[in-house]
Amino acid sequence: MPDAAGHPAVSRPRSVLCCSGFPSILSVALDRERSVRAMYRVLWILTVLGVLAAFVPVGTASAQGGETTARLEAIRKRMEAGQARYLAGDYAEAARIFEEGYRAYPYSAFLFNAGVCRQKLGELDQALARFRDYLTVDPNAPDRDKVQARIAALEAELQRLSEEKSEAARVAGAPAADDGAMKALVVIETEPPGAPLRLYERVDATASPFQVGGENPGWREVAATTAPTNLTLDVGRYHVVVEKFQDLNPSQTDIDVLPGHVHHFKANLSQGEFMAFLRVTANVPGATIHLDDASGSRAPWGSTPHGELVSPGRHSVRVAAPGFEPVTTWVELARGEQKSVEVELSRVDYGFLRLTSNAPEFTVRIGTDVFRSVRSGEAPFEVRLPAGVHPLAVSSEGRKPFHGEVEIPRGQVQPAFVRLIPTYPRGAAWVQAVLSAACIGTGVYLGVESNRLYSELDADRRVGVLAPDDPRVSKGRWFSIGANVGFGAGGILGALATYNFVKDPLPESSVRLGAPEEFPKDGERPPGGS
Repeated sequence: MPDAAGHPAVSRPRSVLCCSGFPSILSVALDRERSVRAMYRVLWILTVLGVLAAFVPVGTASAQGGETTARLEAIRKRMEAGQARYLAGDYAEAARIFEEGYRAYPYSAFLFNAGVCRQKLGELDQALARFRDYLTVDPNAPDRDKVQARIAALEAELQRLSEEKSEAARVAGAPAADDGAMKALVVIETEPPGAPLRLYERVDATASPFQVGGENPGWREVAATTAPTNLTLDVGRYHVVVEKFQDLNPSQTDIDVLPGHVHHFKANLSQGEFMAFLRVTANVPGATIHLDDASGSRAPWGSTPHGELVSPGRHSVRVAAPGFEPVTTWVELARGEQKSVEVELSRVDYGFLRLTSNAPEFTVRIGTDVFRSVRSGEAPFEVRLPAGVHPLAVSSEGRKPFHGEVEIPRGQVQPAFVRLIPTYPRGAAWVQAVLSAACIGTGVYLGVESNRLYSELDADRRVGVLAPDDPRVSKGRWFSIGANVGFGAGGILGALATYNFVKDPLPESSVRLGAPEEFPKDGERPPGGS
């Protein structure tokens, strides 16, 4: 029978128990078996806990912090894209952008803004779900009471619609002052992290500026947490106070929250001030940005569009892109200030011609400049030219030359392929011309001889000594016939030679222009350019 622990009972015959040492050996074996089973139980429990821990989120969106600049820039782009569609009245697209933004970056601000869009569309069920999810994700939201009131109003509206069974009566149903307000995401960091901070909202537009330690009527505290943190906030004026931390200085600043934006604030506690946020955009995506580096000799600060925390003060911003004139501007930033700088780049007044041909070697003439013996099989022929139209001539031995024009765009590379057609062979025409000349020459000789014989016979006839059977008569006759044949054949062959010299069934040489290309990213002109 098993014992109380579930192990099989071990019978111990008296004769065996009297044997020296055996009971201790059996006891040790049983203890070892119990230990192994206990170890397996512990390992099983730890495995289950590990699996469960893999599915437990580390924290909600309102407790995350220390975001990288690249991540915040991606979040900012999503938020601003949704806000732009919302302002344009495209609520369905705005809702889609906000919902995709939440799936990619689980911040509660995306949920709230999606709920507002769904409410604008009259999709009250979905709007209600988004607002409920908002409070689930961020249970300590500063505007929890307002959102709960909004949820109650939507629930009441849905109940009314259900009772009336009338879709035509759908309305937004939330408090009027909060209907169209997009939430904003505010990220607050400190250097070093871990500093306690408090956030106050101005609830009265006429309230005096916030004073640390004062009564501050018209202001209310909406959050007390530690940095880094991020909060989903309503539009308005806020004041953040970073309290004394370790032996570092406290810091404070005002925050103006805009709808559908991502705001990033960071306090440098060793200096006792908030850093500023600078965002630079340009009409050329990917242009390099140099901060406080007018020559552009150091590593770029970023590429457009780009935003980052910087120290307060005056900064130079240099934006450059291949094919464009660099632009340098100055910006003054106060502590805690967020500023966006938009730069307009203009193309340079020159471009490049990149020329290839089907000829193994060719000569290029551009205006008065001649470039000889360019090999097509090697790197393409490239030359820097002022923007505009230029005369172009390309020639190669044994081929028809090309004459035309090419237009060089500003700050771009113009590819061109010149197809040089072989010249039409003229061998037959030359043979015909030589034969024509020979025939005509023979005709001239025979004609001259015929005329000489005629003159001799005429002279003999006059003096009465011409015999009727004089052989000169038949000889002169044959010379005359031969001259006519020579002239006729020479004329025919000459006409054929002329036709074959003029005739050319092959097309003329031509040029095919490709689409203009941008300058390479690693330089202001293509490699090999003149």
